[in-house]
Amino acid sequence: MKHWLAENRIYLVLIAIFALMASLAPNFLTWNNQTSIMKGMSLQALPAIGFTIVMITRQLDLSIGSVLTLGGMLTVGLQPQLGWGGSIAVAVAAGCAVGYLNGFLVTKAKVDSFIATLGTMIIVQGFVYQYSGGDTLVVENFALGDWMESSFLPLLSPRILLVILIVLVFEAFLKKTSMGRAFYLVGGNATTAWHAGIPVDRYVTSAFVISGGLSALGGALFSISINSATTTMGVTSLMVVVAAVIIGGTSMNGGKGSVFKSMIALIALTMLANGFSAMGAGWEIQKITGGLVLASVILYDAWVQYRKEQVKGQRHELLEQLEILEDTTMQKKNDNTLAIVCVSAVACVAIVAIFAMFNLRLAKNSAATMVAMPAHTNVPASPATANGQSNLEWSLAIDASDLTSVDGQLLIPPSSPKTIPERPANPEALEEHDAGYWYDMEYAGWGLDKINIPQSPADGTRGKKVAFLKMVDHPYQTANERGMQKIADMYGIEMKTMVANADINTQAQQVDQVINEGADLVIINPVDAKACLPLFRKLNQAGIPIIASNVLPSDEAMAYTLAWTGPDDWGQMRMLARDFAELMNYEGGYCIVRHRPGSSPYFARTFAIITELKKIAPKMELLAMQTTDLEAEKSMQVVSDWITRFGPELKGIVSCDDSGAQVGINEAVANADREDIIRVAAGNSKVGMEFIQYGSLKAITFQSPEADGAIPMQLAADWFNGKPVDAVRYLPQRIITIENVEEFLPAQW
Repeated sequence: MKHWLAENRIYLVLIAIFALMASLAPNFLTWNNQTSIMKGMSLQALPAIGFTIVMITRQLDLSIGSVLTLGGMLTVGLQPQLGWGGSIAVAVAAGCAVGYLNGFLVTKAKVDSFIATLGTMIIVQGFVYQYSGGDTLVVENFALGDWMESSFLPLLSPRILLVILIVLVFEAFLKKTSMGRAFYLVGGNATTAWHAGIPVDRYVTSAFVISGGLSALGGALFSISINSATTTMGVTSLMVVVAAVIIGGTSMNGGKGSVFKSMIALIALTMLANGFSAMGAGWEIQKITGGLVLASVILYDAWVQYRKEQVKGQRHELLEQLEILEDTTMQKKNDNTLAIVCVSAVACVAIVAIFAMFNLRLAKNSAATMVAMPAHTNVPASPATANGQSNLEWSLAIDASDLTSVDGQLLIPPSSPKTIPERPANPEALEEHDAGYWYDMEYAGWGLDKINIPQSPADGTRGKKVAFLKMVDHPYQTANERGMQKIADMYGIEMKTMVANADINTQAQQVDQVINEGADLVIINPVDAKACLPLFRKLNQAGIPIIASNVLPSDEAMAYTLAWTGPDDWGQMRMLARDFAELMNYEGGYCIVRHRPGSSPYFARTFAIITELKKIAPKMELLAMQTTDLEAEKSMQVVSDWITRFGPELKGIVSCDDSGAQVGINEAVANADREDIIRVAAGNSKVGMEFIQYGSLKAITFQSPEADGAIPMQLAADWFNGKPVDAVRYLPQRIITIENVEEFLPAQW
């Protein structure tokens, strides 16, 4: 019985998760939702095959996420020249080459696999950024991607079917062939395998080659399906794959594992995240539950190993003769009971904590909304209690014009006008430091012919369901959601938030989920400005109107939206550049700390500065620019290197972020005793405004996160009410300095 439970535990875990989510999560059992789960699983399934085989040989491959991204980048990047077949072949060959390098380092150079693959992971990441220039690569023809995602049977699309077939082929190879079984012997006991005539080093290297090739193929298939490749598409894959492979029963000590069970574990983890997302749980709760499953399995494996070691070498027939078998058995039962009690207690506490956190999150959101609602706001009586008043009449009577955010700024400020210049004949022919080169990115959404935009129902707002697909959990985004919720509550709109945690695969699953749930409208912070295009198309084809928010999508994606709202990053960074030039006396060297790649601020908060300074301060010289992923430690290291490299030539630093990145910048400046360096930044966080007050920052841009969330929800309400909606709506632009910082306190985030 114990052996059966150990061998089939992953199926029991899958059944338990399925039963739990089927009873709790709305729309969980629909075919569309189950298909979405299978699509979510399929991204990591192929890397999981390779990682399972590597672990069977008692090694680790940390490079699978980077190789997955490499495979996607090469497939999309080379497709125009080589076609799909050629680009996929090159991508898989590149993955195999990385795997061969890993195998060589482990078997010939005798480098520990953890260290070796960590090194190749970083190298491949660097190559991906170099190849793509930090940008997202987009497919021009969506025909193959649309076919790969089309469901011809319940739960199955061509991509899912192909992944399952590959999993079954490798499962049969490992279990049914002598060559496949040799991998288990190599991992179980390399010395015995060598004495049996098995070339151990060759098998270990082959495992890494298989891992690299399948990871690249997984990235290729996923990039084809979403018609793009991003620099971050494989970032979260490593930890998900590691968790699934361990939960699926592959031993960290080698010699045991199943690629099919790894796939089942991936389905279980995806199902768990999907169910909690359907219930409105935050990203942190989804991660905790996944970690709980992993921790429980590891604890169980450790206990089983402990019991094996305890009885190792014992002969039960001799124990019976000594009449102590009964005592030993009783002790074993006691040990079993204790272990079961401990595991059960941990599980109960964790379950209670998870649901307590879920309820606390809902209560906090509700309390924040109630506290922020001023008493004088014009909210008419509910349609249920108003005499003869329709939903539309009730909705049209609502006035949010005097609602304010926590710093006293208007929650729905007047639209900030923008003059649109004439488009250059060929922007791409211009140089990067020419503002015209960035025309299509800066003015995305202006003057577009919209595609298949749904007609407004013009029947009021109460009871409408709006899904907010949030890019990442961040203090700014928390304030953003707070402002959005205030407006939703005023209009009686049911708002549901889903967090993608900067993962395009997760956001793609969420798009499937909101379609399945029948949302009336979607407000979305795109994870990636270009990779969002197929997601927008899918929502559009489902007849769901889209309002894009905060992150500016590509021009092609904007054609599918009702509207885009957010900060005019290009305009306000030009304002900041003018203040910066004045502070620098219009001369001297400067550096730029960039935003995360893939988002519109990565370009806007860099090239708006560069192009404006080129025009107004030609004596100012750009010395270097680099992304630090908004991290304080990385920013400190980069700026320290700049100070050492450029010395007194470095006179100023522009940062894309006034919080985490700016903390690292200021620390590096202080450590080098270079307080003379002029610093300006984007954003108006509490940290940034404190730096303004202290004098370590000279100027920052104003960007109200609450208004950034409130405006798209107001536009949604206007659309439900049949009012016209502007295609582009900017936040107001201002520069915060020591002279006016008090006007913006307390900080919104």
